[in-house]
Amino acid sequence: MKVAVLSDIHGNGIALNYAIRDLKNLGINKLVILGDVVMKGPMPSQVLEMLNDKTLEILAWIKGNTDMWFEEVSETWIPSSDREKELYSYYKYAKDSLKEDQILFIEKLPFEYSFVLNGITILCVHGTPQSIVEAIDGSVSEDEIKKAINGVKEQVILCGHSHTSFIGEVDDKKIFNVGSVGNSLDEDNRISYGILDFSKKEIKLVNRRISYPINEIIDISIKNNFPLLDEYKSIILNASMN
Repeated sequence: MKVAVLSDIHGNGIALNYAIRDLKNLGINKLVILGDVVMKGPMPSQVLEMLNDKTLEILAWIKGNTDMWFEEVSETWIPSSDREKELYSYYKYAKDSLKEDQILFIEKLPFEYSFVLNGITILCVHGTPQSIVEAIDGSVSEDEIKKAINGVKEQVILCGHSHTSFIGEVDDKKIFNVGSVGNSLDEDNRISYGILDFSKKEIKLVNRRISYPINEIIDISIKNNFPLLDEYKSIILNASMN
């Protein structure tokens, strides 16, 4: 049995379409979704519709840090700093693009989810078990990872947030940061998602990287008057914030 793990789609419906097509070609129909699905990208409503595919079985779906904006930002809030203005423009774009029931669905998502699959216990978080806005990847020291996973009972921890894939093992816990479907930040602009490959009572963690037509999501962002367009184009093309 194989399960696909998707995180940080960020409103990139073109990348998500290619990821779903790829995992189906691999014979996978079970999914885990680790949050940050709709913001900050030009196709927030479409990505939710794609994930509503009845041929897919979603085993777990949790909230990411940008999903929290719907609860934290009010229509009367007046941003002051340049950064706050940027975040508000992304929030307003998504809010105006989504249906009310879609927003309610996101608001009701849990922050973490624990389940058992094939006899293996799995914990799903967006960032770390301690924080939704911190991450576990290759840039984090082993001591910091030990602090982040302190108290976790599950055998496997699935996470995202940093848009950088990582597979490791600390304190007998397998840790899998699956990277980002729609907005990679590891200087590799391909789609990144995870595959859990179960064999008997064991689990193999696989990072899957596939290319997609980036020009198509850029064209859509232009057509849709997506905010901060030049910055978005640069990040998507270069897979870097720099």
